[in-house]
Amino acid sequence: MKGIFNAIWFFVFWTAAVVFTAFIGTIPLAILLFCTYAGAQARAEKAAKIVQTTLMKDEQLVAQAIQHRVFALWSRRKTVAITNSRIIVITRGLIGGFKMSDIQWKDLKDAKLEQNVMESICGSNLQFQHFNMGAGWMGVDGIRSDVASEIYSRAQSEEQAWEEKRRVRAMEEVRAAAGGVVVHTGATQATAPAAPAGNRMMDEIQRAKTLLDDGIISDAEFQEMKSKILAAT
Repeated sequence: MKGIFNAIWFFVFWTAAVVFTAFIGTIPLAILLFCTYAGAQARAEKAAKIVQTTLMKDEQLVAQAIQHRVFALWSRRKTVAITNSRIIVITRGLIGGFKMSDIQWKDLKDAKLEQNVMESICGSNLQFQHFNMGAGWMGVDGIRSDVASEIYSRAQSEEQAWEEKRRVRAMEEVRAAAGGVVVHTGATQATAPAAPAGNRMMDEIQRAKTLLDDGIISDAEFQEMKSKILAAT
């Protein structure tokens, strides 16, 4: 509904401006409409090219879209894009320049997709939550629905993949702390020292229990870790 409210507010504001200024307000309104719609397609293509200039070496563009006009009646339209390594949002200034924000896939915490009413002119809204800056949100409203769905689908896939990587890594660290378990670090392998007894044993069991409570490991994996910790003592 945000796009519809934005259009209504735009219409009401300029109607009042025209009436209360004895129709003098039609002059700035005409200028605004001309600047907004004249050459709009060329500016949209230029905005799309901006994304290309921000790509890193070997980074590949997967999908991109620009806001529907109804969401940017008071500003320039935002552009959202995804690559094989991150999400990019570009906000352009009224008189030039742009600001780029991005989220690496490894930092993505959650993604949301909301389809608006009057989809053909309002599209869908995308929101992304990330672990940086206190798990804040970043997003763009009014993106073409088919592209928004494609971006959301990729975001969900990347989110699950990185969550699994973090889960496996946490599980390996706990197993390593249980004593003599090999930790896989990519190119090399290292063997953790044997776990001490006493309070350290209880700490390791509590750490494994926390992973279980957070849903990072299964009950079977928790029991396996617990048995190894006890056996190590």
